[in-house]
Formats: sequence, C-alpha cells, structure tokens
Amino acid sequence: MRALSPGFLTSLLKIFLDVAIIVLWGLLVLASLVTLSLMVFGIFSVTGMGPDLPESFVRFLQLDFVIALPLGVAAIIAILFITDRLRRIVITLVEGDPFVPENAGHLRAIAIAIAIYQIIRYGAHGIIALIFTVFGRPVESGVSIQPQFGLNIGAWIAVIALLVLSEVFREGTRLRDEQKLTI
Repeated sequence: MRALSPGFLTSLLKIFLDVAIIVLWGLLVLASLVTLSLMVFGIFSVTGMGPDLPESFVRFLQLDFVIALPLGVAAIIAILFITDRLRRIVITLVEGDPFVPENAGHLRAIAIAIAIYQIIRYGAHGIIALIFTVFGRPVESGVSIQPQFGLNIGAWIAVIALLVLSEVFREGTRLRDEQKLTI
C-alpha cells in the first residue's frame, strides 16, 4: 500500500520536477547556443564580414523554423521558471506544510509568467509575419498575410485561476497564523 500513499505520489512528482529542470537547463543551453550562433553567422552573411558560409548552412538559415528559435528560447525559459516554482511548492508539500505564505507568491509568479509568455508570443507572431512579408517568403501556401489575433483562452483562464488560488493560499495562511495566536 505504500506505493499508493499521498507521500509517495508527492515524492514521485518532486523527482519528476527535478529531472525536468535538469533537462530544461540542457535544452536552454543548447537552444541558446544555436540561436546565438545563427545570429552571429546571419549578421556575418548580411554584412559580408567574416568567412563565407558553407552552402548547407546557408540553406539551414533559410528554413522557416530558424526564425522561431528565439521564441523557443523564451518558451524554455518560461517553462523552466514555472517548473522551478512548482518544485518549490512541492518541496513544502513533501515537508508536510504546504500552506506557507511563500506558496501564494509562487502561484502568483507562475500566473504572471504565463501571462508574460502569452504577450511575448503574440508579439513574436507579429514579428515573424512581418519578416515573412518583408523578405517575400510564402506564408500558408502563398496567401498574403492578414492581421489575425488568436487568443489562447485556456492560458488566460489558467492565469486567472492561478491568481485566485494564490489569493486563497495567502488568505488561508493568514487565517491559519491568526488561529495559532488564539488560545
């Protein structure tokens, strides 16, 4: 029965989050190095400075996903931040006291990180559309770009829910601390 106890599931979740953080750091370093090298070689190719790039690398730079790499780095940073905050909450759960004031701050920080990432995503999609238009690259089977706004309702509902839960945690810890002071 030990395998089904709540403590076991919490410990398993903590191990999963620990592994996720290590993997995310590795992905962040790799994606950042690739993005940085592409930016440097892209600047060399535009300005004509530096050595000529191999033809295979020039073809790689022309792929559409290369433009989205900085957005991928931002996504990894956001996921890493959220995973770290979740891990901190799980640590308090493993220690047996999840209703601490810090967890309200962690939930609020997660909500703000999701909101900031969504705003960055909207801006990045606009910038990518602008780049495709300026450089004459075909977009969606050659159709011209028309401004469209795609609102991710699920993400914004998550932001609101996390803000509400953070206030519930904050108020709950305040009431618990107040109750400890009464005789």
